[in-house]
Amino acid sequence: MQLYTFFPSGSAYRVRIALALKGIDYEPVYVVGGRGGAGGASDLKKPEYLALNPSAVVPTLVDNGHVLTQTIPIMEYLEETHPEPALLPKDPPGRARVRAMAHVMVSDTHSLGTARVMNYLDEKLGLQKKTGHEWLQYWNQRGFGALEKMLAGNPATGAFCHGDTPGMADICLVAHGFVAEKFAVGLKPFPAVKGIYDNCMALAAFADTHPDKQPDNPANQ
Repeated sequence: MQLYTFFPSGSAYRVRIALALKGIDYEPVYVVGGRGGAGGASDLKKPEYLALNPSAVVPTLVDNGHVLTQTIPIMEYLEETHPEPALLPKDPPGRARVRAMAHVMVSDTHSLGTARVMNYLDEKLGLQKKTGHEWLQYWNQRGFGALEKMLAGNPATGAFCHGDTPGMADICLVAHGFVAEKFAVGLKPFPAVKGIYDNCMALAAFADTHPDKQPDNPANQ
């Protein structure tokens, strides 16, 4: 199993956490994406990578010749092929709740601040840096605000988003917590979110896969 990953990518962080929680060994393939390369260079635009992932994003997971893209489908695939420990609860309402919380982070929030979105706003629409920062803060605060309401006071919430074991929603919460830090959006105004984030980061699967600890992070080279 190979994982094409880039250390500052919140999306790649999600899959690294999922693989760690399930104890799945894999070979990391380090690529440069987004705004990470010198002069804006990106491995994701090379023909050989586009042949794997036409969207030109990370992560991409290759398992026995099967090429998988997009983090939610990748996590669903891992859940089906390696069911234990589970990332989703057994009951359909619980699974729907976890998926909804995951998508608040992944679909409603993260997608509005990706490198390709910000590049378009900067280069095509002439969005000023200050305005772009305000854009990112608004959508991140809105996303975490929605997640806070889904968590706070809900009897299904435990030490983690759903019960007392980490799952798909926690993965998405933590990975986007890292992303939000870059936009100066702290979690203090969202106590339920912050408490779960802290509980997750006390676990090796979340802490050891953090972007700061990745071999392709220049700080570790």
